[in-house]
Amino acid sequence: MSDQFWPESWRLGTRARGVGLLLRLLVVLAPAAALGCTRLAADSILAIEVVVIAAAALVAIAPDSHVGLVVVALVGANWWASVGDLATPWSIGVAASLAVFHASAAAASVVPPSAVWTRAMCRRWLQRCSVVVCGSAATWGVVAAVHDQRVAGAQLLVAAALVVAASGALWMRGAS
Repeated sequence: MSDQFWPESWRLGTRARGVGLLLRLLVVLAPAAALGCTRLAADSILAIEVVVIAAAALVAIAPDSHVGLVVVALVGANWWASVGDLATPWSIGVAASLAVFHASAAAASVVPPSAVWTRAMCRRWLQRCSVVVCGSAATWGVVAAVHDQRVAGAQLLVAAALVVAASGALWMRGAS
């Protein structure tokens, strides 16, 4: 988090070129895509959509502000209030859109807007984002597979899932 004022962030944002400009564009388009997936899955709440797009524009101006958390919370609240089907494939689209939003805002916040990106930098950020998107798709697959099943011993299933998640986190920590 920086302590810059919005006018200073706006001035820096106008200097965005190349990948910096693309990141700021993705910061606005990714929540719009998530809202589109929500609207396709069920009727969405228009008032929240307008606020999400306005907040995403603020994140594009100042990507290191706390407004990104507001965007994610509003998209999640909109999904929760609108969509009743837990196993809908549109959840992959929302998850991927939020992953792109988060990765774009994070990358835009750590690199100056007019910086020249190397291939290694682009590859690193694309790998990070693709791992999250693939993990989201795999999670949806598991949810869709067990959605209508009545699983006996659900406590054992939850315990096994927590062990797998913890093992994956430790594996990822060791790989970095």
